[in-house]
Amino acid sequence: MQSLGKQSCETRPQKNSTRALVVGRPNVVDEEGFLEDVKKIIDTRLFTNCGPYSEQLEKNIEEYLGVKHCVAVSNATVGLELVMRALDLEPGSEVIVPSYTFIATVHAIKSCGLVPRFCDVDAKTHLITVDHVSACLSPKTAAIIGVHLWGLCCGVEGLTILAEAHNLILLFDAAHAFGSRNTEGVAVGNFGKAEVFSMHATKLFNSFEGGLITTNDRDFALKVSRMRNFGICGQDVIGGWGTNVKLSEVHAAFALRQLNGIEKLLRIYGDNASAYCDELKEVVGIDIWNERYLSHEGCTHSYICVEVTDDFSMTRDQLMAELRKESVYGKRYFYPGAHRCKPYASEHIKTLLPNTERLCTQVLVLPTGTCISSEDIQRIVSLIKQIYATGVPDRLAPVEIVIDESSKSVRLSALEQERSLLLERLKCCDMEIESLNKK
Repeated sequence: MQSLGKQSCETRPQKNSTRALVVGRPNVVDEEGFLEDVKKIIDTRLFTNCGPYSEQLEKNIEEYLGVKHCVAVSNATVGLELVMRALDLEPGSEVIVPSYTFIATVHAIKSCGLVPRFCDVDAKTHLITVDHVSACLSPKTAAIIGVHLWGLCCGVEGLTILAEAHNLILLFDAAHAFGSRNTEGVAVGNFGKAEVFSMHATKLFNSFEGGLITTNDRDFALKVSRMRNFGICGQDVIGGWGTNVKLSEVHAAFALRQLNGIEKLLRIYGDNASAYCDELKEVVGIDIWNERYLSHEGCTHSYICVEVTDDFSMTRDQLMAELRKESVYGKRYFYPGAHRCKPYASEHIKTLLPNTERLCTQVLVLPTGTCISSEDIQRIVSLIKQIYATGVPDRLAPVEIVIDESSKSVRLSALEQERSLLLERLKCCDMEIESLNKK
């Protein structure tokens, strides 16, 4: 690995206690080296079309992950779409996917003419499991998408056995999981037919944007590689359907510099998780997910995830609003659950996923990364302790969550839809209760 060079402000957090602390502030590990790369790119006029930086990134990723093939694309969402299109699945086939995931995972399924079949997740790990997938199998099932979360790898072994037993394609959304490993020490990127990583600016391993498709299947890698470039497979030769989702050279250059500093990044995220766990372990009603996996050498702790339980003095949303008053911008993930979002909600009005729905009301993600200092963590935890002590008498009191003016109408529309869905679900519950009482 090359040295990190001059550190930017991103690796030297300021100590101003009033500055805003946000989730996902981008990491920058070698600003000077990257700017030198940009100058070279401008001088050569090789800006895109799988140039030398993109090719080098793919090679270095393959070496780092121990995977045979890596295909760089413009972002992870189109990466997932490309992988599913390359599988040539029958239109209308079902793909089992956890509802507790970022909506892009599900949108990618729908954009390929496939049908998402939502499953629940484990209450402890927040990950998809064999039991939850098994409950969703049907004659229409063609594939499973497992989602690694918070830097923790899914139970890939059990899912692999299940997929093989039912002749299903197994894929993984690894947007949260670059650098993660399973319990046997095998790097995420080596499982299923293919895995897709995100290099979005907010990720532990990041660029300005970007995605990576990894696979150990040579023919599949070649097919996906051609598809990202219009289906071109030779001079004036189109081998099949394709699109334009190549990674630019500037994005690749930034990612290469980040990869050179990946071990430092992993240490920072691990240290932050340990610090949060030490500071939060005495707070009643705050269940810190990361604490369960501090001894798991394959977990990167790419997110700090806490569950605000009923034992806390207020709800998750109330705590989030109070923290925002102090310029600490925690985020709720993945509210309200993909099965409760458009355009899927109307088709899944009766879908009950208890673990997912509990997590959507309790999970709060706190700031981490190279921009967060130990003093920042102490500030955040001190605020949580103060808020707990003060409390809010009425847990049903309306919560004011600051929303960008430009998004108010969208948010109001979403809330109206959510209200309608809740009323419909209440009717369903009443009908079920009435039916059970008659038996």
